[in-house]
Amino acid sequence: MYGITFNDKHSDEDFGFYVESKVIQSPAKKKIKIDVPGMNGDYDFSTVNSNGEITYDTRDITVNFGIATKNKQLLYIKYTKLLAWLLDAPKSELIFDDIRDYYFIAEVEQTSTLEEVLKFGKVAVKFIADPFKTGVDYAMDNLWDTFNFEEDYLQDGDFDIVGTKTVTIYNPGRFVIPTINVNAAMSIIYNNITYNLVTGDNKVYGFKLVNGANSLVINGSGHIKFLFRKRAI
Repeated sequence: MYGITFNDKHSDEDFGFYVESKVIQSPAKKKIKIDVPGMNGDYDFSTVNSNGEITYDTRDITVNFGIATKNKQLLYIKYTKLLAWLLDAPKSELIFDDIRDYYFIAEVEQTSTLEEVLKFGKVAVKFIADPFKTGVDYAMDNLWDTFNFEEDYLQDGDFDIVGTKTVTIYNPGRFVIPTINVNAAMSIIYNNITYNLVTGDNKVYGFKLVNGANSLVINGSGHIKFLFRKRAI
């Protein structure tokens, strides 16, 4: 049956809960507006601290579960298991069976009371999720099971560098800071800014890949690998 994976458990496979419906709300923009007397409109400072990038609030995700049992005693036993599974968990990855290539980072803050229908039950569960969903696989993995032909790119993220090499990295989602692994000191020129890399994993503040093609000039000698997951609203 259709279900969700959360807190390393699947609703149907591990508990026998099935999903009747879900509502995934879009995140709202964070707005900081100041009204000045005598001025038409207002000043919007929403992107001042984010270097011009739009920021968003958390989003609500409501999942309506159905519980099928043989009698009311078993119904309440299963309901107790559902509460323990969901409410005892911190922020975790939430994956829907029908959105297999993304996960949400979410937490359950409340559930509805159990609605009894003979020996069956219904429960509405509200998740509070981060505004962006994240790709399950790295953008360079090229795995067919989760490859999205509408969004993803077939590409390599590994390069051998001898001297100077220009490469193009495609980002299928929103702004993202990649992890860059090198086995020797190197530098990257991106948008006329030089970023120096040290041996090992690098996550450089300010180095953000935009949606689509990103042209990079790499200087050094050794192996470089880019790792990142796509992000979307």
